[in-house]
Amino acid sequence: MKTQKYFFIFYIILIAVNSCWAEKEAGFVLEGVNGEYYPFHTDSNNISGVFNLSKTKHYDYSLSESVRVPRNYSLEIDYSLQYDLENNGAADSSIYKNYEVVLKIDDDSGWVLPNDLNFLSIEESNPRIRYVIPLQTLRIKKISFEIKGGKKSGGEMSLNKLRLTERFYGFVTENDVVLTSPFVKSEYAGAEAPHIVSIDPGGDYAILGRQILFIDGINGAPLITSGGNLIRYIENSGNNNYHSLTVPAVFLSAGKKQIDGAVKTALLKPDIVQEPARPVIADTGFILKYPQDKWRNKDFEIFFWESFPNILIFDTASYESQDKFFKRIAFFAEKKGFKGRLARDEEIADLHGWNAHDYNAETLARFFDIAKKSSFPLLDEEHALREILIETNIIKNNAGGFSAGSGAVISISRESPEYLRNTFMTHEAFHGIFFIDADFREFCKQRWDNLDRTAKRFITSYFDFQQYDINDSYLVLNEFMAHCLQQGVSASGKYFGESIAGRLYEKSPWRRAALPLRDEEAGNWPELADSFKRETAAFSEYASMRWGLAAGRVWRVRL
Repeated sequence: MKTQKYFFIFYIILIAVNSCWAEKEAGFVLEGVNGEYYPFHTDSNNISGVFNLSKTKHYDYSLSESVRVPRNYSLEIDYSLQYDLENNGAADSSIYKNYEVVLKIDDDSGWVLPNDLNFLSIEESNPRIRYVIPLQTLRIKKISFEIKGGKKSGGEMSLNKLRLTERFYGFVTENDVVLTSPFVKSEYAGAEAPHIVSIDPGGDYAILGRQILFIDGINGAPLITSGGNLIRYIENSGNNNYHSLTVPAVFLSAGKKQIDGAVKTALLKPDIVQEPARPVIADTGFILKYPQDKWRNKDFEIFFWESFPNILIFDTASYESQDKFFKRIAFFAEKKGFKGRLARDEEIADLHGWNAHDYNAETLARFFDIAKKSSFPLLDEEHALREILIETNIIKNNAGGFSAGSGAVISISRESPEYLRNTFMTHEAFHGIFFIDADFREFCKQRWDNLDRTAKRFITSYFDFQQYDINDSYLVLNEFMAHCLQQGVSASGKYFGESIAGRLYEKSPWRRAALPLRDEEAGNWPELADSFKRETAAFSEYASMRWGLAAGRVWRVRL
């Protein structure tokens, strides 16, 4: 009986011991790549994930089975810090942060979690931090937290969530939460001095493959430095929301990236735009300088304008390659005597199209719809253009035909000299905005309706001289606006009152009746110069207030 009694007591003790050491489900989980949840387990009594920072402790947590980590991914640790300053009664709050919380992921390196945001020049007494740690391990099974020091910390750390996320370096400030990573620092020297943000991942933790830099909440005109590239953001004077910028991979070199200026977000991320059919997202300033040897097709590259993501931009290697894409569309869309019909190659072979192009979704859909229904033979480049337009949703492939999606296409060429590329980009980009923005079209109509008779008669005659269909009021309105905005206000007087008025005077004598009195001594037309300078100034002010752009400028960066 004694033996049975002792065995029963031993059995009870064994159950009690096992129950004490049995693993329990923790109060936080790991969120996977696709939003799935994996619970952590622990054999400690701390299942809540709330750590007392005044005690030296070690806590281990594990998953039921290991979870795969994709290439270029990180582990985000979402935690809150609470310092008991009042109860400790010290004037210097830094004394309560005299501790370290070290996170270790399986056999990967240990990482010290930030206990404040001073390294980002942010003062927050009880911050919530989302710290994104780059992972070298291919799978996650275990994590551990070790609290070192902290004898006088008088506070606690609470785990909110852990999740796998795409790797980046930098920081994002959103309300009361800061998303940040290692290898980033922001120095702040006071209200009159700029922030200096440095991002410098290296060695084993560098982003694999191509990378892009995204900045947001831009204040002023920061200078971005990457290797030998200096990128100046043009200060935005307009009342608008275009305060973000993506720096494409080709403008970033290895090593430190530095931003001299105040930003709320600075993220260095992997560049996932690799597929030939997907446009590169970039500001027009980057597009103008994009290295041609980095194009994914030797004859052209395609971009989405970052400020207006439904405007597709083609940059072509030559006028010849550009013509293969757009010349027939130019005659179909705008040319007097050809508009609305598909011209065969032999009919337009000796005629000039344009050196730059712009078309809205409706025109493009109509062109390809007629070509399909009439079995019209198109060039390989026109077939390729159609597929790109379908892929980017500018046109839609319906049963039996094509219809308009949303957006527009513009094109410039590398064959143009640099000064003309800048002018053509500006001219065509404002066409693109005209196509997609009804308020802008209405403003253009108001300017046209109030344009004085002399200026209106002159510019209409000039468009007719250029072979535009002047019976198309939409086209005339669009060209009036773009010709005004393609150069700066100070240059517009000479352009209208001397350059194109002089061209009309010399090349088409019978059109001289459309010109006002000429200043014979100066050889120009002051009345036209004054009228169109006023129009350019009005258009420029509108563009500045709406989008932070200006007459003669549609880019937000200078290289």
